Amino acid sequence: MSQTSVRNKHLKETIDFAKVYLDDDEDTPMELFFELMNELKVSNLIMPLAEDSDGVIFENVTFEEDNQTFIPLFTDIDEFSAYVSEDSQFEPVVFDFNQYVDLVCENDLDGIIINIEGKYLPLERDFLEDMYFESETAEEDVEAYGASKLKEVLDSIDNTSLIELLTSGNEFTLDELFAQLSSSTLLNLVVSEESLDGYADDGIINASDVDGFNLCNVEHGDIVLGGIYTDIDSIREVIKNLDGNYYVQITRLTDLFDFILRNDMDGVMINPNTLDCIIMRTDFLPQASGIEVIVENPKFRNCLEYAFKI
Repeated sequence: MSQTSVRNKHLKETIDFAKVYLDDDEDTPMELFFELMNELKVSNLIMPLAEDSDGVIFENVTFEEDNQTFIPLFTDIDEFSAYVSEDSQFEPVVFDFNQYVDLVCENDLDGIIINIEGKYLPLERDFLEDMYFESETAEEDVEAYGASKLKEVLDSIDNTSLIELLTSGNEFTLDELFAQLSSSTLLNLVVSEESLDGYADDGIINASDVDGFNLCNVEHGDIVLGGIYTDIDSIREVIKNLDGNYYVQITRLTDLFDFILRNDMDGVMINPNTLDCIIMRTDFLPQASGIEVIVENPKFRNCLEYAFKI
């Protein structure tokens, strides 16, 4: 991820809300506290980094009044440039948030400070360490579907129950929607500048043969969403007026949600151009803390390794 493309729009908005309470020495509402913690976990922050003959040098700031040393991090290149001068030896480098937590702990520092020249947010080491906990994950005893089996599934997908929920005209809760998503088999689109047809074997393309796939996003007003689809016809409806090379995948929603969160997108849309059902990122943001938002069939755990000709 290029440092110039990093925006952390959602993290900045959450910091702004939290600062209202922090600056007045008030307790942050619990819901806002967890939203901030989860946005931090999926953030990609910019760090000032330099190299010399002895190796890598990272910037740090010591506050003399309490003799604490923090690593300055930045949500975007504008915040970085407000602190680091153009003639500085430090260059902007992007890492995942958990790598900064490791850096603080390994170097016995006191914490990090985000956007030191703006609406700054200091986070002390104890808080950073408490953000993460070891979750117990059961080993998958179920054999994952291979490419041929996934293609069979693709050709026989039926999400009637989900479609009935979305088109009934009745109000439904988020829990009801996620329950339906848990029992559905959904699709997503990937796009390529070049045709991938030459890599297809019986209509199946392996990610390892094409250096991975690029998710096809949906622009809806001023927000960017990931598209998920209930059937091939819904996909054909979307791509019929588009230029490019498009392929379909059986999606794994937990992986898709994680991609949306880590790439600072706004949510997902079910069946763009037809159902237009939007699930905002805040609805599945708790996944960042390991909370099971939906239940996945373990047999589909390798499904994103393959794409199929439409």
